[in-house]
Amino acid sequence: MKNMKITSCLSSIVPPAAVAAAAVLASTAAAEQTDAQRMGAEEMNKGATLAAPDHSTGGSFKVLVYGNSIALHGPAPQIGWTNNWGMAASAREKDFAHLLVADLEAKRGEKADLRIRNLASLERNFKVDLSDFAELAEDVAWAPDYVVIAIGENAKNLDDESKPIYKDFLVSLARPLVNCASKPLVVMRSPFWRNVPKAECTAAAAAEVGAIYVDASPLGDVAENKAIGLFAHNGVANHPGDLGMRRLADLILAGFSSAAH
Repeated sequence: MKNMKITSCLSSIVPPAAVAAAAVLASTAAAEQTDAQRMGAEEMNKGATLAAPDHSTGGSFKVLVYGNSIALHGPAPQIGWTNNWGMAASAREKDFAHLLVADLEAKRGEKADLRIRNLASLERNFKVDLSDFAELAEDVAWAPDYVVIAIGENAKNLDDESKPIYKDFLVSLARPLVNCASKPLVVMRSPFWRNVPKAECTAAAAAEVGAIYVDASPLGDVAENKAIGLFAHNGVANHPGDLGMRRLADLILAGFSSAAH
């Protein structure tokens, strides 16, 4: 009852139009929020470029990973992260990209080249023309044998207008790789932090280009898959820890295996 009285008092002071406008602004702010912001990770990927350090050279096959801070994040001491690999793994060899490559090397009995790109800047502005980015064309020419597209956490929440735009962005990103000379196996992973519209767009894009879709959101729902308690900064702690990274790698490897049979 007290809340009703307060609301009644406010409505007599604040014009109804102003109340309605405030509600619209609040709704818009929530709609534009990213999953990274929701998880306290809005400080991630600042200054991230599309640079792709190679894991090794002279390998017999090639693995390309498109991700964000979960795949590769440089040192950020101000938030308690001092490493240069997938946040928040305890070591380079324990992030999902390096675990995946190690599994593929063991399965094939030969060494791989690994290329990782942090695409956070593209996620945040998924209306960009991808043909403007020479790095992406270089990856197509590189002709990888395996491709992982594991993005979405930094994209703004989707509404009916932006969903087809985001889906087309994913299609534009994946199709040239699916069709490149090496005809790679391509896995497209939903966001780790559950977001149904983004997952649906990722699945639809994968189906459209002939890629393999895997749903990582059940992993992100489980606290033990995160680095909670290991980092003071909530944004870092909400990233997958060693167990979550292992399970992400297993999920992606299972996707590759399903397509190979």
